[in-house]
Order: sequence, then structure tokens, then C-alpha cells
Amino acid sequence: MLRFIDTIKLADGHYELIDRHNERINNTINHFFGFNPEIDLNLFLPKHGKNKSGTHKCRLTYSNHIENIEITPYIKRTIKELKIIDLDSPDFPTEYKSFDYEFKYQDRTLINSFLTGINDVSDILIIKNGLLTDTSFSNIILFDGEKWITPDTYLLNGVKRRYLLENNEIIERKVSIDDLNRFQKVSLINAMLDPEDITIDICNIGRHS
Repeated sequence: MLRFIDTIKLADGHYELIDRHNERINNTINHFFGFNPEIDLNLFLPKHGKNKSGTHKCRLTYSNHIENIEITPYIKRTIKELKIIDLDSPDFPTEYKSFDYEFKYQDRTLINSFLTGINDVSDILIIKNGLLTDTSFSNIILFDGEKWITPDTYLLNGVKRRYLLENNEIIERKVSIDDLNRFQKVSLINAMLDPEDITIDICNIGRHS
């Protein structure tokens, strides 16, 4: 059976963006398994208890129902550079060009294969059809000196990305690999990461050798 994951930020005893996570999980279940009684995460998630202070990562595994919930202290990664993975490269099979990650599958075998040879302070930036998409674990936003822009060619429309767009904190645009030099820096965003939690200078984005 297909399985999926979702990660929710638990900050000082408060689950963030819970309604958006709830929507994503139910949409995924309905897409793959048809009608199911709608899940209300407020009834499933543990009360904060010993996790009432600090930042924790709540990881859910589910199929047509919630199978597992794990809460662990959150440790932010240190990312200093991004290595470009160009799916248009002749190094990759043709079918890689159709790769998408619209849903958060538990099976990340293909994405993990792109990380071969990547060190602990690096991550990848996936290019598809000449356009910027995501890193291995986050959406991206790019700063041009005045505003933050997110590519409209994302692989996964993450909850934090949607939240920032709906609140007019970022702008959605098409961004090609040739546009990179127009920007000063890139920031990684996901359920656990806010803008500028992790930033990387554009000069530290290069081809993966």
C-alpha cells in the first residue's frame, strides 16, 4: 500500500499551520483511496505534554489512515551550498524529465539517489525543463534585493509556501536557471523553516560534479 508522510512544526506546545496540514492529508487520502471519513488532526495529535517548550518535529506516516506519529526535538540543518541536479541532462534517463513530487510519498528513493556524493552541509537544487523547482527537502525563495520570489515550477506546493503566498510575503514567478544571477541569495522554506532560517548566497550554487 502507498504510504505518505507529513511534517508539522510543534513550537512551544503549538502545532503550526494545522489546518493546511489537515487539508493536505485529507486531499492525499481522497486522491489515492477514494472517499474516507475526513481526518481531524486535532483529534490525533498528542497534547504538548513534555514538548511544551522549544521546537519539535512531528512526523506523521499515513496511508488511508494515520499509521504512526513521532515527535522529536528539531535540529536545523546547516546548509552552505546547493548543487544543481539538472533532470534535462543526458546523464539522466528520459523518464526523469516527468518526475514530480506532488504528494509527499514516504518512498523517496529517487530523490535520495540525487544526494549521492553530497556532503552534510550541502543540498541539491533540482532543475526541470530549464526551470528551478525545489531542494531535496524544501521549497525555495529567492531575494532580488527588494522582494522574495518563489518559482512557480515547484515539485511540491508546500504548506509554508502556500501560507507565505496567501499572506503576500512572497511572489510567485517563473525562474529559469539562467535567471539565478539576478538574485542575491536563496532561502529554504518548509513546514519547519521560515524565510531566512537557512540562506545561501547565489555564488554558492553550482553544478553537481
